[in-house]
Amino acid sequence: MKSLRLLVLFLLGMGVTGFLLSIDTPRWLVFAVVIIFYLILMVLPGIYITYFSNSLRQIERYVHRNRHKAIFAFPYALGHGDDRDVERSIERILTLHKQQAMQSIYRTLLAIYRGQPAIAAQHAAAIDREPLRSYYLAHIAASSGEFQRAAELSSRIQEPWMNHSIDALIAFESDDSNFPVHVEKSVKAARGIQKYTLEKSFNRMKKPLP
Repeated sequence: MKSLRLLVLFLLGMGVTGFLLSIDTPRWLVFAVVIIFYLILMVLPGIYITYFSNSLRQIERYVHRNRHKAIFAFPYALGHGDDRDVERSIERILTLHKQQAMQSIYRTLLAIYRGQPAIAAQHAAAIDREPLRSYYLAHIAASSGEFQRAAELSSRIQEPWMNHSIDALIAFESDDSNFPVHVEKSVKAARGIQKYTLEKSFNRMKKPLP
């Protein structure tokens, strides 16, 4: 499938090049247009799926194709691996991506998956971007049974999928039968890889409700 797509892009590029040359377009401009053409067709689809797609099937295919890349190995492990696979995928990201923001976020996630709320809270407090900082602190509070604090932190957040996600976590920990309702709202509000990550994360939460 990838080879076919590249062949189609190559043929389209050749067609564009031929057309531009036929109307006596300067060669430097032909080169620039062709490069931009390839960048748009090769890069934009990935950006759209990663950040804006609302199709879980489309996102699933994209994650599967890119599962060998560290940043996509994490959502892939959520959907297809066990807890150790998830931890290994996060550890790989931490090894390859040394930016402070990435380190704080993924160290928080790793501590959450290891059931270490105190350590997770320390790393979450170091996140310098809102609403991510409040979201992860609320996540940790909810999983620790501090529902009032989780709700207070959630009230500071203006991102609907985050609010519904915190509501879902509170419902999960308090055995509230509205858990599936909040999950559905959270996943529905999210887009791109975040939508897929939420869907797979909530699917892993197996706890009988009354």
